[in-house]
Amino acid sequence: MFSPSERNRRLTAAATLMKKENLAGMLMVGNGAVGTNAYGCFRYLADNRVYYHLQAAILVPDAEPVAIAGTLVSQLEFKNRSFIKDCRVAPNILDGIVSVFREKGLVSGTIGVCLDLLPASWFLALRRVFPSLKFIDVTEPVFRLRNLHSAEEIETIRACAKLADAAYQAVCDTVKPGMAEYEVAAALEYAVHQRGGEGNFTLLSSGRFSLTDNKLPCIHAATDKRIQIGDCVAMEITPRFNGYWTQLVRTICVGEPSADLITMHDVGVDVLKKAREDLIPGQPIRQIAARVRKYTEDAGYTFSLPCGHICAIDLNEERLDESNDRVLLPGMAVILHPSILAPNITTGVFWGETFLITENGNERLMDSGDGLMIVKSSDRS
Repeated sequence: MFSPSERNRRLTAAATLMKKENLAGMLMVGNGAVGTNAYGCFRYLADNRVYYHLQAAILVPDAEPVAIAGTLVSQLEFKNRSFIKDCRVAPNILDGIVSVFREKGLVSGTIGVCLDLLPASWFLALRRVFPSLKFIDVTEPVFRLRNLHSAEEIETIRACAKLADAAYQAVCDTVKPGMAEYEVAAALEYAVHQRGGEGNFTLLSSGRFSLTDNKLPCIHAATDKRIQIGDCVAMEITPRFNGYWTQLVRTICVGEPSADLITMHDVGVDVLKKAREDLIPGQPIRQIAARVRKYTEDAGYTFSLPCGHICAIDLNEERLDESNDRVLLPGMAVILHPSILAPNITTGVFWGETFLITENGNERLMDSGDGLMIVKSSDRS
């Protein structure tokens, strides 16, 4: 849980934004999905985890915010853990929103919303009930607030990174021939939950890697596929701690690695190290993606998206691509995982991790090394 001072910081910033934009209020809708920058706005302003259906938060300048939840259980979560203590139960959340709007006098003027998250049926109903209200999208200005990370947020991100390290170590300690991908994911996720993580976004795949006849598929949700001697296990290890995400991307080999795997691992690590040099305050995100492309092509390989994204209260707040003009700020967390392909393969060796942008450069958040982890099958019989 975040401190009262952090609560005041965020809600004061939201109130300042509403006054600047001449908003009568803001309606934030939250759900349990993992998404882009709009999905984190509710969690940021309410500090409440949505694990079922939808919830809503209504903010008005110079007044305490009000939340709408669908059940008593969710109401108690708000009261015990959230920034918002005034939570109303409404089995039909839209009815609850209408009731609070009337109570707060939000019957005319402009309301800020995140259009990606506001159900179309709710939007149409609110326009019908309150014809004098105007709704505008405030995802971008709220997102700009979210990018100004406090010391508490930064420490939360650092703590989350250590969960990723622990999960990777758990896989290295337990994986063996004959295990199902499900079992690998279970070991990974247990290590995160055991240390206080609230959840995981786990992707992995297994298969033999070759530059000419590749059998290592693109990472996906775990399946019942059994790992064989000589297989690689590619993983996106992505824990969530107190609402904040980090990611560690690694590929390990069960048995002796092929020469192709060693080559691609070396290329991936080299591109990552070079790209890290560009992670500095003021650098446009488009420039990071352009540099990853250059380093990949200079090495004689094909660049492919995705090559990374910034993360915090949502996993993929914005992708690193060459059309993104947003600049890096101190306190931002950036996941770099170059996608490097060769002519005869459609997926490569996965390698990457999360870096924190500092005042003068960046900080590597994970302690896991850059060496290729090789699990000797004879040691795991």
